[in-house]
Amino acid sequence: MKNLHSLSDRQRRLTVIFLIALMALAFLLAGETAVGKFVRVVAAQETISGQWTGQYEPKWRDQVQLSLIRRSEKGGTNIMGNTYRLNEVQGLDIGALTSADAIVKFAIVAEAGTISFEGSFKSGKGAGFWTFSANPAFASAMNQRGFTNFSDEDLLRATTRKLTVRYADEMKSVGFAKLDFDLLVRGAGHEVTLAYINELRSAGYPGLTMDELVRARNHEIDGAYIKEVATMGFEKPSLDEVIRLRNHEITPAYLAEMKSAGFGDLTIEDAIRLKNHDITQGYVAEIKGEGYNDLSADTVIRLRNHDVTADFIRRARAQGYANTTLDELIRLRSRGVVK
Repeated sequence: MKNLHSLSDRQRRLTVIFLIALMALAFLLAGETAVGKFVRVVAAQETISGQWTGQYEPKWRDQVQLSLIRRSEKGGTNIMGNTYRLNEVQGLDIGALTSADAIVKFAIVAEAGTISFEGSFKSGKGAGFWTFSANPAFASAMNQRGFTNFSDEDLLRATTRKLTVRYADEMKSVGFAKLDFDLLVRGAGHEVTLAYINELRSAGYPGLTMDELVRARNHEIDGAYIKEVATMGFEKPSLDEVIRLRNHEITPAYLAEMKSAGFGDLTIEDAIRLKNHDITQGYVAEIKGEGYNDLSADTVIRLRNHDVTADFIRRARAQGYANTTLDELIRLRSRGVVK
């Protein structure tokens, strides 16, 4: 037979069609079972793969950052980055990470599957290629627990997020029996553990959804901080309010400072606004020292926003603006009248 490359385009097409038809006929003669086996073999050979980058710095000690990069079906780029302890990565050590030029071959082995890496590290920076192999036993175990609608892509994420069968069972034991696979993976990845859920329940926050638990974990909300919030005097704040207090660094010490400045019984919103505008006891004392004792939270915030300070008030008086109201001081500042 002639070499396929020596034929014309038309001849090559006819030859390929003939070979495909011959294979199809062979499968038909062999029966439906053989065709099924063929399809399964082809499917099994399809792998998820891509490129990886890594970074290591001595100050991280036993941790390395790895990012998986691959093309999406729509032509975009998907990047999954995680920090791993070296005891979670098989075949990679500090010697290779800090080498001037080391060829590396290592793997992340989890219940959901294995990610195999090949490439190199040069002085703490690495790159190469990776492939993922799903674990059929894990998929079967998850199917038995009612999780059926997931793909190998989902299993890849489950691998990077360290999802285990035990975790699924624990979540079921605390009321998340009907959780979808994506939320289960998110919970595992954000370390929403059985102990953490029970901690928040004991602190007065039962019945939280997985989304709420993930948000709480991301914002470092724990039993100790909830107890701290309770000492602030707010009436049973919602989880969203607790998160806002944490994000804006509202502490019992700051509220005590505001109380000393004359702002007692603040709402959560008022406390956050005062903190965001950098209102301190010292600033309030300066304004009061100039004779303006009747101050509300809103007024102090307006003064701060317009940079009305004790020094500005004294300069205004020196230039003939005596006995002015706070509103007049704000207008003078806005117009640049006082030099």
